[in-house]
Amino acid sequence: MGACSSTKTMGVQRELHGLKELQAAQKVANDEMNRVKQDHSERVAKMQREHQAEVRDLHDRISRMIEMTSEENRKIQEAHVDEMRQMHERHTKEVRRIQEDHHSHMSQELMRHMEEVRKLQGEYRSQLKGLGVEMRFLQSNRPGWCGIASLAMGKDMVLGGEGVGFAGAVGEKAQVRQGIDKFEKSTTP
Repeated sequence: MGACSSTKTMGVQRELHGLKELQAAQKVANDEMNRVKQDHSERVAKMQREHQAEVRDLHDRISRMIEMTSEENRKIQEAHVDEMRQMHERHTKEVRRIQEDHHSHMSQELMRHMEEVRKLQGEYRSQLKGLGVEMRFLQSNRPGWCGIASLAMGKDMVLGGEGVGFAGAVGEKAQVRQGIDKFEKSTTP
């Protein structure tokens, strides 16, 4: 029996020794696993910190780009507004100059036309005086009346090369004179 018990004890001791080795290996594996987990956790935390830092940097870069872009847009808009203002001022000056030129041109035209009208009136008066018609009858202030109705030119009047002439000058002058006399009688109170 002694040999049997020593075999059993040896078997048990071997099992105990194997269990102890297994326990030691398990402890080493658990320690290694804890160390790997801790290392992994540290790496993940480090990557998260780096990622957050990169995100912050990207946000800062984006904000600076937005600020620069908005500043450039503001400058471009100010330049555009300034250019529009200058163009408006130039246009206003040009329009004003054109208006002044037009005004002076129209004034000169009006003066020239007035001189032409005065010349024509003078010629007309001299022709009427040559015919024996007095101007005071032509300058009557009657509304709706423009000229001497009884002095309408007869059919015998023809235009000559140098002015108005009469076919039967003496007889026609007498008729004109009679018309003027009738007109004077009708207009005098």
